[in-house]
Amino acid sequence: MSKTNSAPVRIITVAMGLAALAGCATPPPPPPPPPPPPPVVESIPYRPLPPAGAAYVMSIPGIGPDGQRATILKGLNDDERLWYFRSAWNVAALNCVGPEDQPILDGYRTFLTGNAKTLKAVNERLDREYAKEYRQRSEAIATRERLMTIVYNYFALPPARAEFCQAARQVALAQSAMGKPDASALVAANFVQFETPFENFFNAYEQYQRESAAWDAQYGARYGASQPGYVATQAALARAAPEVGSADLVATTTQPVVQGGAVTDTETGAAIPVLTLPKTEQAVPVVQPVPDATVSPAPRP
Repeated sequence: MSKTNSAPVRIITVAMGLAALAGCATPPPPPPPPPPPPPVVESIPYRPLPPAGAAYVMSIPGIGPDGQRATILKGLNDDERLWYFRSAWNVAALNCVGPEDQPILDGYRTFLTGNAKTLKAVNERLDREYAKEYRQRSEAIATRERLMTIVYNYFALPPARAEFCQAARQVALAQSAMGKPDASALVAANFVQFETPFENFFNAYEQYQRESAAWDAQYGARYGASQPGYVATQAALARAAPEVGSADLVATTTQPVVQGGAVTDTETGAAIPVLTLPKTEQAVPVVQPVPDATVSPAPRP
């Protein structure tokens, strides 16, 4: 009997011995801690750019209490709307000179010849209105001439040129679809065509103003020196900002602009600017922000 049970006892004894030895063995060292994460590198965006190659600083018409932008095209009577429509088309005929723009010039000639009596009557009525306000005829003429020069400059605003030329092509197309010349009907249906390019530009420029101001507040002190827009803005704030319609047209854009003189309006004596600049290309540098070593980085919250 004892012989029969001795083998299991020995097996159990050996197993217990092995377990005891295992318990006395040195445990393996814990794995090394993971390396620290790499430092977070903040991605600094470049300073927002003005739309359509516009100047970094401009004074554009604001929006009034009525929700309308206070441009020179607001509050016009019927005669003024027709005459300003003619003025816009005149600017387009001089400044939209690509092969695709030939309908603008052809259409403008048709507009003038087909509505000669209407335009003459409107011009005379406007002259009489100015004559009522000023004692001297020369003063009345000079005042109207100055105003019309502002109107022409407004329509010649370089950053809006590409869309303005497209609008003028649409106006010429609308006239060609008319059975007979009718300036009043054409103006009533298409004056908005000449308004929209500038409204769109002003809205885009206000968005740029908001975004660039936010960038300047957050990054300007540290990274502004590397950004042409920031440097130009700080310098321009000390000077008068280019004003739409009345300032030097070259100052309203960062693109290279050659003002090729002006054409005198035979009806009003006002100067119609003739500009040479790319329609869509922008000569605005985009520069990666570089920290200014002289300015300590802002402490992290």
